[in-house]
Amino acid sequence: MYITIETYAAATGTSEATASRRLKALPYRIPTLERGRRYFHLAAAVQTLKEKEIGAVKALTASARDLFGHDLYVEHEALPLAREFAEWLPTGSMRDRLRAAQNAFVVGVSDSRMCTPTIVRNLPPLRELFALCPPVLAWVLTGGAPPDVHNLAPAFAVSNNCAALDNHTNMEAA
Repeated sequence: MYITIETYAAATGTSEATASRRLKALPYRIPTLERGRRYFHLAAAVQTLKEKEIGAVKALTASARDLFGHDLYVEHEALPLAREFAEWLPTGSMRDRLRAAQNAFVVGVSDSRMCTPTIVRNLPPLRELFALCPPVLAWVLTGGAPPDVHNLAPAFAVSNNCAALDNHTNMEAA
């Protein structure tokens, strides 16, 4: 899920100059047909909020776009972002929702036929990346009805396993 400088400014009640200054150090994407408009990952953008602006999380989440449709793939480079996001979560209810989603992810994968040795070996980084899965990210930030994690988990694990394996292997070697 991604936001722009304009949506950040509108959701937080700050100027576009302030939004630009806060987001300038974050990695971004420029979709092909967007004429240079930068899209910043929602999980990174919320971490730039000031303590008094935490109430803007719902508005930011509502304005976020999934640039890739309903794709479950999350780049393995996002693993540090997933970890930073989990550490940043400002409220106990957000942390509880993330923990519930990650635990349900493990159960969903273990209950599926997709539970293979390569996925089991990569379960820890996959579990962390699951925080950035669009329906999970939105639920963690805003609450409401939880996503169907039991059915999302196997598909997410399969679509992200190769990248997680590469990154996890590289991290273990370091």
